[in-house]
Amino acid sequence: MASGLYVAISGLVTDLFGLHQFALHRYAGYVCAALTVLHLALNWGRVTAYLRRRFGRPREREAPAPTRRERVSLLGRRQLLVSALAAAGGFVLGRLIPGRRLAELPYEAADVGALYHQWSKPGYSQALGAVLDWGGQPERYKTYADVERIALPDPHGYQGLSLEEAVETRRSVRDYSGEPLSQEELSRLLHAAQGITEHRWGFRAAPSAGALYPVELYAVVHNVAGVEPGVYHYAVREHGLELLQAGDFRAAVTQAGLWQTFLGQANVCFVLSAIFQRTRWKYRERAYRYVLLEAGHIGQNLYLAATSMGLGACAVGAFLDDDLNDLLGLDGKDEAALYIISVGKV
Repeated sequence: MASGLYVAISGLVTDLFGLHQFALHRYAGYVCAALTVLHLALNWGRVTAYLRRRFGRPREREAPAPTRRERVSLLGRRQLLVSALAAAGGFVLGRLIPGRRLAELPYEAADVGALYHQWSKPGYSQALGAVLDWGGQPERYKTYADVERIALPDPHGYQGLSLEEAVETRRSVRDYSGEPLSQEELSRLLHAAQGITEHRWGFRAAPSAGALYPVELYAVVHNVAGVEPGVYHYAVREHGLELLQAGDFRAAVTQAGLWQTFLGQANVCFVLSAIFQRTRWKYRERAYRYVLLEAGHIGQNLYLAATSMGLGACAVGAFLDDDLNDLLGLDGKDEAALYIISVGKV
């Protein structure tokens, strides 16, 4: 009976707050209803006897014998156990069995992005999902052992365009002069992108949900004075570059970028990747939203810094994921490339 009462109350709450996607109510309701029917079937004799005593007409007898009245518990231990099992079963099913929200979308389930946006909306089910295992928090900084490290010049002290001027004049620039970029310019670009601006807490130039910083920054260097061409990882804590592969990768990055030739003509191509677990352990379903937002923040920082320094920049979101991940040595799952931003002299 308690199970049936739970179904009724949770149904009213669901309709009242418009929580039709609330998986806990849907599957817990099915389990509770089934257990209620089972409970009635197993105790049908007692139920009917109680109803006859409570609502039936008493028979007239010449000398009615005294009867012993049974004590009927409104909510015994067995009923409490049934209710607890129903709630637990509904919770597990609601989290493990996919819902039917797919059919409720206004289009034919072809847009994976739209599906994810619907499924990652906050709600009570997400709050209860906190008890599930989303993994632990990984290391905040990524480092490569046994690689050559290059210390970058101090990025501070440069006076370029004002923020207002940079915002007004920012454009996507795909034509570059071919002149080499200086190490000082490369250092300022990296620091403006996501360098550490507050060392006590490790806060960076770009905002990050929960200050978790899932985005990593790589530089495919083509033409920077004093820096060997190759693929580098930005060591944000040390403000330096870690050499992953030396060589000319202009053709490789152009091919990965769907043969957009300006990627091979720029002085440097910055590639933003994400270590998703850095955000997933805390924000669960919404982690992917926050990761992409952070990549956008960093991209705009690079745009404005390049514009302020008189350089050209162009962001690219169209690329061959597997080729670009292979170029950076990423598995494409735990860490994957998100964004390319080319920068060059104009």
